[in-house]
Amino acid sequence: MKRPALKRPSIPPDQRIPRGAIVIVVVGLLATLAAALLSTGKGSGEAARLEFVQQRAMAASEAVAVPGAKEGQKLELLAGKIQATGTNAGGYSLFRVLSTLKIDKGAPVSKGRVTCSIHALGAGTLIGQSSNGLRTLYPRSSEEGIYGQPVPETILVEFSSHGSELAVLEVAEGLPERFTTIKGVKLSWPKYEVGTEHLEYFLPEGIPKSTIELPFYAVWRGTAPPAAKVSCRLEVAKGKVTVNTAGKLPISSPINEEAEAEAQEEREATEEKSGE
Repeated sequence: MKRPALKRPSIPPDQRIPRGAIVIVVVGLLATLAAALLSTGKGSGEAARLEFVQQRAMAASEAVAVPGAKEGQKLELLAGKIQATGTNAGGYSLFRVLSTLKIDKGAPVSKGRVTCSIHALGAGTLIGQSSNGLRTLYPRSSEEGIYGQPVPETILVEFSSHGSELAVLEVAEGLPERFTTIKGVKLSWPKYEVGTEHLEYFLPEGIPKSTIELPFYAVWRGTAPPAAKVSCRLEVAKGKVTVNTAGKLPISSPINEEAEAEAQEEREATEEKSGE
């Protein structure tokens, strides 16, 4: 029986690029759609499974004191990574920039605000788009808080390769089970800015009884060598402080579709055996 074509849900104009208004989404839709696509073979109109073929670590930032901290509590960007796929026929690649902000336990950050930014350095580099037209920026904006927001294992990105217009990327590596280690953290996406993605976190009231870690990432698309700067600014009653890091990669080799197809067949065979 012929599989019916998947229809993409209609997204209001203010949630599409270039109008990057604050977006509240249900992340589970992406994971469900990815699973559905991965359960079938690679045919016309289906998603190609891509791998990150190169990666480098991004150094941790300098650890700086939280304004007003009496016991030396600090914040810093932990060591992250920048990863890239191979290039397609048009010379484009996808690359991910992953980082985590850490704030020490007991820091005076009650009702504080954190703004993290990922700035792509390559000329012409743009944020990727998911299969339903949303930016490939994670975690997603949420007025309800991000503690319970699912961390997807795979995401679907609009990208031409293997005769398909969609690519599946595995993104679970390097991520914890949650996008925050404490409850009550809310998140918004500020106004869209070409070449830079912003995440604005609103911390809950009270002194944190455990270390705060806020992992985040963005997937970009471009022809220039993958490169990005990452910064996070903490604003509390006693002042402001900023931490920074950066990373870059050379341009990837062209996608080896034959090799990746063989790798996919091996994965599927392994999954079938494990399910027996």
